[in-house]
Amino acid sequence: MTKRVYIISIFFIALLFLTDFAFSSNYTIYIATAESGVLISDNDGKSWSSFNKGLPEIFTPIRFYKAKDYLYLTTFESGLFRFNNNKWENICPDEFKRRSIYNKNAGYRKISAFSVDLEDSKNLAAATKHSIYRSTDGGNIWKEITLNGLDNKKNYITSIAISGNKIFAGTSFNGIFELNGSKFQNAGKGLPEENYSTSLKFTEQLSSILYDGNDLYAGFYFGAGLYKKGKSSNKFMPAYFIKDKSFNSIIYDIQLHNKKIFFSDSLNCYIYAGSDIIPLDAYNTLIKRVADRKDIITAIIYDKTDYYPPVSVKFPNPEKKIRSEKASNKRGIYLSIIALEKNLSKYIDIAKKSEINTFIIDMKDDFGNIYFKAGDKTASEINAQKRIINFKEILNKLKENNIYSVARVVVFKDPKLWAAYNGKYAIKDKRNSTQWKGTENEFWVDPYSEFVHNYNIGLSKDIEKLGFDEIQYDYIRFPADGPINLCYFSFKVDKETYKSEILVDFLRQAKELLNIPISVDIYGFNSWYFFGNWIGQDIEELSHVVDVISPMLYPSHFGNRFYNNVETALKPYRIVKDACIRGTYLVNRSVQIRPYLQAFNLLSPTWGPQYVQYQINGSKESGCSGYILWNAKGDYTVPYTILKKD
Repeated sequence: MTKRVYIISIFFIALLFLTDFAFSSNYTIYIATAESGVLISDNDGKSWSSFNKGLPEIFTPIRFYKAKDYLYLTTFESGLFRFNNNKWENICPDEFKRRSIYNKNAGYRKISAFSVDLEDSKNLAAATKHSIYRSTDGGNIWKEITLNGLDNKKNYITSIAISGNKIFAGTSFNGIFELNGSKFQNAGKGLPEENYSTSLKFTEQLSSILYDGNDLYAGFYFGAGLYKKGKSSNKFMPAYFIKDKSFNSIIYDIQLHNKKIFFSDSLNCYIYAGSDIIPLDAYNTLIKRVADRKDIITAIIYDKTDYYPPVSVKFPNPEKKIRSEKASNKRGIYLSIIALEKNLSKYIDIAKKSEINTFIIDMKDDFGNIYFKAGDKTASEINAQKRIINFKEILNKLKENNIYSVARVVVFKDPKLWAAYNGKYAIKDKRNSTQWKGTENEFWVDPYSEFVHNYNIGLSKDIEKLGFDEIQYDYIRFPADGPINLCYFSFKVDKETYKSEILVDFLRQAKELLNIPISVDIYGFNSWYFFGNWIGQDIEELSHVVDVISPMLYPSHFGNRFYNNVETALKPYRIVKDACIRGTYLVNRSVQIRPYLQAFNLLSPTWGPQYVQYQINGSKESGCSGYILWNAKGDYTVPYTILKKD
C-alpha cells in the first residue's frame, strides 16, 4: 500500500468513525404506527427498524409504558403486550377477551388504562373500559377488582394508577375514584367540570394519573390541563393549563423521576417545578424531528443515561382512507312516511334549490311499522306489515334528481315485536319476568337476542334490494329512560358481556351481509366523552365497524346549564362544533361523522334561521362530512330560508 493510499484509507476510517459517533444518541425512540406497527430508532429518528416480533400482523396500538426492565404496549383489540426476551408477549388472561355471540375468537377488549407501581415493577393494574384487574407478579396472573362504589354500568375507565394496595381510577366523565379497602370512593373534588343541569355535572375526561405516595396528579383530554392534590388536601388545584383552550391538548403521560414531575402535552414534554413549567428541550427536539411522519399514533422516548424518565407522547389521530366514499358529504333532511307521501315533490324542489342532496326516510319507524314487502313472515306475524308503498318509483325520482337515499331503521325500540309471541323477545322486568315497560310509548326488545338481530338485518336486506343507497340504524342502544334498574335480559348468555359488545356484534353481522354503507345514530354526548356501558353506544367501538356515525347534536337536548359561559346566541354553533371536534378525536378516522342538527323549536330562546345556520357552520368548520336536519313533522320552512341558493 502506498503512503498516499494509506493516508486516504486512514482518513476515511476516521471519517466513518466520526460520522458514526455523530449519529450515536443517548435516546431510544419507539413509535407505534397505523400501518407499520412498532418501529425503533437509536439515532434520533434518522432511521427506523421494525420492532414487531411477537405482535399480530395487523393491530391498533394505543400507548407505550416503560418500567424498569420492561416495555409495555396497550392495544385496541389485540391485548396487552410486554417486551421480554427480544420479543413481545401477550400477557392478557381470558377475562380480557371480547364477548361475542357470533365470533368465539373476537380478540381482546380495549386496554383502556394501564399502570405500573413506581416502587414495585411487578405490581400492575389494567382496565378494559368497565373492568379493572391487578397483577402482583408482573402480569402472569391477574385478578379482577370488584368495583364496589364504582358503577361499571356508567363509568368508563380511561386512566389508572397503582401504588401498593392503593388504586386510583380516572373515568371519562365522572372524575377520579380511590380504592380504600374494598370500596371505591370519589376522590375528584376540584377537578374541571361542565354543568349539565342543576343536579348533574360532567367531569372532563381523564387521560392520565400519577400518585407518588404523597401527591396525586391528574391529566385531562381536550385542553383541561394538569391538576394536583396534596396529601393533606381534599381538593385538586390546577397546576398547568393553556389559557386559550385547545381540544388538541392532552396531558398524555405524567412521570416522577428524581423527585421531579415530567409530563407530555400536545407533542411537547415539560418538567413541572412548582410554579414553573420548563420545556424538556432534549425530548421536544426529537419529537419535532419525527412529527413529519403522519402515521404515528403514539411514541415513547427512553433516555439511556437515566437522566430523564421515559415519557409517552400522543400524536394527532392519523388520517385514514374513509370506508365509503359514496356516503361522504351528504346534507340531508329526515322525512317520515306521512311527510314523504304528502309532499315528495315539495321536498325534491327544496333539494334542487338548496344544498340538500340527501333524504333520510323511515323504513321501519318508531312504532315498528314497515311499508314495504318483507322477505320473511315475521313482519306479517307481528302485524308490522302495513300497506305497501311503491318505493322503487320514489327512489327512481330521487335518483333522477341526484338525491341520495338513506333508509332509517329503528332497531331495538319496537312495539310490534315487543308485544308479539307472548312477549318472548321483549326486555323482561326482573321482578316478575313480564315485559319491561320504559317511559310512555317506548317498548324495547332484547338487544342480546339473535332473533331480533336477524329480523332487523333481514329487513335491511329487503331495503337494499329496493335500491336505497344507505341503511341508517336508529335506537341502536339500550333504554335510557324509565325504571332501567329493573331490566332483565333473558337472552344474555355471558353475564360479563358489555352492552357495547352486543351492539357491535349486531352491526358486524349487518356489515357482513349488506353491500351498501351503514350508518348509526347516537346520543350527542357520546361524541363528547367515552361512554359505552350506559346505553351501549361507544363511539370508538362503532367507528371500527360502520361507515358513518350521526351524533344527535340538538342544542336543546344539552341541559339547561350546559355551556353557560357561552353567549346564548352562539351556543348552537359552539355545541355542534365542539362536539364534532371532540368526536373526531375519539374515533377511528375511517369513519365519517355526519351530525343530526336541530330543525325544530324546542327550549330554544334564539330559534330562527340563524339558529340553524350556526349549527351548520359549526358542523362544516369542524370538518364533518355533511349533516342531517331533523324535524319530526317534515317542516323545513325555517332552514330553507338560509339554505336556498339565491
